[in-house]
Amino acid sequence: MTLADAIDRLYDLHPGTTPMVEGSPHERPHKPLLILAALDLIDEGLASADRIPWSHELRDRFSARFLVVRKHNDQNSPENPFLYLQSEGFWQSWIEEDGTRIPLQSTPLVNQIGKVFARFTDGFEHLIAKPNKRQMLRESLISRYFPQLSYALQSISEIENPTFCVAEDARDSGRSPAFRRLILDIYDHQCAACGLRIRLASGNDVSFIDAAHIIPFSESRNDHPTNGLALCKNHHWAMDRDIIAPGPDLQWHVAKHLDPRRSNGEKELHELAGKSLLLPKDPAFHPHEGALLWRCERLSA
Repeated sequence: MTLADAIDRLYDLHPGTTPMVEGSPHERPHKPLLILAALDLIDEGLASADRIPWSHELRDRFSARFLVVRKHNDQNSPENPFLYLQSEGFWQSWIEEDGTRIPLQSTPLVNQIGKVFARFTDGFEHLIAKPNKRQMLRESLISRYFPQLSYALQSISEIENPTFCVAEDARDSGRSPAFRRLILDIYDHQCAACGLRIRLASGNDVSFIDAAHIIPFSESRNDHPTNGLALCKNHHWAMDRDIIAPGPDLQWHVAKHLDPRRSNGEKELHELAGKSLLLPKDPAFHPHEGALLWRCERLSA
């Protein structure tokens, strides 16, 4: 298990999304929050990668972060991810009775504190045992799921935990490939501007599509899908140079200096003006309005 492999799996935790009836749809925060709480306990010497107790301390660390990130009708329920993280393949939980481990089959109860435990598996345990790798994984989780709350969430860890100095190139190791796979899956390998997607007769996609940050990661530290767009290389290049921009109206805007008479390339970009963004099916992953406004404000005059 490499750090890049671990980040790739953390970026796709299958947390589930809330329905439209609960307000603005969003990803449920419980799985990444429980992992962050477990990392805190390990930092504090209250757990190890192969033995994480279902405890008041774990619940407290979970709740401290939950109060920061909760939206709408989210419920403070650490017992759910303690059980359901098992579906991700790197987390095992069990009950200890008379020296025997029995796999956990239902969400743990408060009166089972001291009897229920979990551990990281599938190679995660080796990375999490190392403080610097543990911090990289923590920062990756926050960048992916809670980027707007990065400072508040990191501060919770730093109350009792040491601060680690992580070089930028090491911190980003594995992050970009994980973000790319996430965005391409959400957009079904289709450019959000022109719809380009090439499918071979075998049914396999050949990806000519990039995962573009709406607000660059260097400025936002934001790898949430709502800060991403799937774009073909031409439209990615044009957006990064502020020639085209996705707007808060979910339409494409183009720079005024484009002249469709000069070349077919400029004509193609000019004709994009007013066309709708091709969006993911799940509204929880639609681009964030603030990010779209940021990008539109930088459109070349």
